[in-house]
Amino acid sequence: MKTKNKNMHKTTIELTEEQYFFLKERALTLQRQRKNYSIISIIRNLIDDDRKKWDAKGK
Repeated sequence: MKTKNKNMHKTTIELTEEQYFFLKERALTLQRQRKNYSIISIIRNLIDDDRKKWDAKGK
């Protein structure tokens, strides 16, 4: 399968049940606001934003 963006990579994360439900509820809330976004793209954005914040704290 070819991807248009060569910088893309597949990421797998492990979540506790509590983390999963929090993330899912947050994604559903955001999807109601942005109706044309998929749940997966919203979750990906939430994770990327959190990772950026985490990296910024470490510097």
